[in-house]
Amino acid sequence: MDPLFIISYSSLGLLAVSTLVLIFCRKDYYYFIYNHRVLHVVGMVFSASMTSYAITTVLIWYFTDNGIDLVTSAVLMNIQSSLSSFSVILMAHAAHSFVGRFRTLLFSTTAYIGGLMLFWMFNPYDVKWLVVVALVLLALGTSGANVLRDVLIDLVHDIDKSEDRTKTRSIARATIWLRIAGVLGVISAILWVATDALGGVRPSWRSSFMICIITITTVLMIFCKGHNVYHQDALTERPVEIFFRVFRARIQKLLKVDNSRCSTNTLGQDRSLQQNLGIEMTTNEGIAQERSVLRLNMIGLEDRESSSYKQEDMVVIKRLLRMFPMWGVFMVVCVISATGNTFFLQQYSYLNPDKIPIQIYNLVQDSSSFLIPFLYRAICDIRWISSVGKNEKVKIGVGMIFAIISCVSAWQLEVHRLKAVKTLPEDENTSISFLWLVPQFCMLGCMEGLTGEGLLNFYKSQIKDEPIRSYGEEYIEIVHGFGKLLNIFLILLLKSQREWFGDTINESRVDKYYRLLIYACSTNFIIYCCTAKFFYKDTEQHQNSDSHDLQHDYRSG
Repeated sequence: MDPLFIISYSSLGLLAVSTLVLIFCRKDYYYFIYNHRVLHVVGMVFSASMTSYAITTVLIWYFTDNGIDLVTSAVLMNIQSSLSSFSVILMAHAAHSFVGRFRTLLFSTTAYIGGLMLFWMFNPYDVKWLVVVALVLLALGTSGANVLRDVLIDLVHDIDKSEDRTKTRSIARATIWLRIAGVLGVISAILWVATDALGGVRPSWRSSFMICIITITTVLMIFCKGHNVYHQDALTERPVEIFFRVFRARIQKLLKVDNSRCSTNTLGQDRSLQQNLGIEMTTNEGIAQERSVLRLNMIGLEDRESSSYKQEDMVVIKRLLRMFPMWGVFMVVCVISATGNTFFLQQYSYLNPDKIPIQIYNLVQDSSSFLIPFLYRAICDIRWISSVGKNEKVKIGVGMIFAIISCVSAWQLEVHRLKAVKTLPEDENTSISFLWLVPQFCMLGCMEGLTGEGLLNFYKSQIKDEPIRSYGEEYIEIVHGFGKLLNIFLILLLKSQREWFGDTINESRVDKYYRLLIYACSTNFIIYCCTAKFFYKDTEQHQNSDSHDLQHDYRSG
């Protein structure tokens, strides 16, 4: 058998086996619960996973296959990813405050189908605004993943009648379904749906879009049919409103100062006019005083109405502001992650062989992201490093080291790849094996696994207030969005250097961009060490919540 297929099928098998090992090792929590009501949601998880692997995560490959230059393709890919990250908090806010999870998920999935339909029906590059519409719809579709997870968790919690039922255990038991459906979606995408699928069928991009559209539409109809089996608790206030309330309070405070000054100036002008003209205007002066008092009373009433929540909001905002230095250094990590979804994938061009699904590298990345936290915890159980390793700040720092290693690996591969391409005839592959791309994706997955879990746990250790403490994942997604925008800014800034970016990866000097990222990551790591040491209290934060792991498992799966 071809070694390529052995490696590919082994990767898929590793993903499935890791799920079984997780279930066996944590069987007290990961107790399998079956009910026909769960199947209404599991189909949605399967279709989302399959479409993500087959289409969404490799959009840059689709753009370049349709003749779009490298920079434009990377920018479009980052725009879709950043919009998806920013939309996560909006979807969560709508699901918990306004229309509920069911309607939010219905809207998100419908938008997903609409975006796929646009790519299937038209050549979006003939009409530029159509590209923007399609990317926005895809972003809305992918941003509903957390809402889908919450729906399944609620269902499992309602179905579970065991004596040891808790919210944490319900999350763990819902993860079984999330993991199984996610793995099946990945296997289906790589074997049958991807353009270079391993199963013998090699569909075109147009066929892949159609398969995903049919699958999502079918499971959405089943999901809508079972809407009566899902009942959400009462809608609650989401923490995103805190920002708007504090912002409004600040504006009101500024307006209060301006109104007070205007009232004082008006009253003073009236009095000076009376003195200069020598006219007695006692009645007018009294009216002016009454108006001034009325304005002040109205302002005071607004202050009293907002005082009940403003103090609490300001406390929460101050604690969120305390996270900003950590989020700031994390943005560089997000830039590396965005680069992995764009330029890393493009490095596969002209490697040997050239007929494997590009999704294999995403599988390597996600598998590494899933497994590295378990390996890290196993290492931290060693006595002489347990006191240091279980500190979440150390975990984040180790993840940043993996980011540097990933960039170094990508840089060296690109240097050798460009040298090999220049000596080859046109349209021939180099002798460089596709396996040389594996290390950088493996290191990239380790970076995402450690920094993602570490930052989420660190956030929960710093934010003690509910409900905002429970939504660290949504706020971290916003940081991811800004990191992707920063990546767009760097690419466009360096585009003027024609030596750096050409129309294709072979006409570009992406190795210079990787070298720049190495310098940026190294500097950022030093800044992070100083920030973690001096800005935050040096307290050990142990990994304490199984739900953190489960949320990360779903993201990886």
